[in-house]
Amino acid sequence: MTTRTYPKRCGKCGQKAMQLTTLPYATTIEHDGRTYQVEIPALTVPRCTHCKAISIDDEADRQISAAFRREARLLTPEEIRHGRDKLALTQKQFANLLGVGEATVSRWETGAQIQQRAMDRFLRVCFGSPAAVEMLARDFQPSAKGA
Repeated sequence: MTTRTYPKRCGKCGQKAMQLTTLPYATTIEHDGRTYQVEIPALTVPRCTHCKAISIDDEADRQISAAFRREARLLTPEEIRHGRDKLALTQKQFANLLGVGEATVSRWETGAQIQQRAMDRFLRVCFGSPAAVEMLARDFQPSAKGA
């Protein structure tokens, strides 16, 4: 089991009084020109026992992102990784196929970045249609410049 790390000093009042607390959490997230209401009935976050301010640490952020993906019906990082693995492509090969940077694919798969809705739909086509992947692979011709 890993230890959850978070600042012990409150960013609002400056007191050294942060403790993990589980509470209901709701937020509004704008993505691709749409607004989503994301609700998490029991989110565990660092909370100041003095001023009651909460802090969103890495674990809470991961949970909020996961709840947002469910609400927006976007592929999860695990689903993207699984889809790429089923295609038997490296991140670099998959990035070239899609026309994005390798770092972008990595961020999608780690959850560090949430894909745009249009790209999510494109990923679903690629994962569901071998013919689409073959067409993209056939049409992708790396430039001979610099070679």
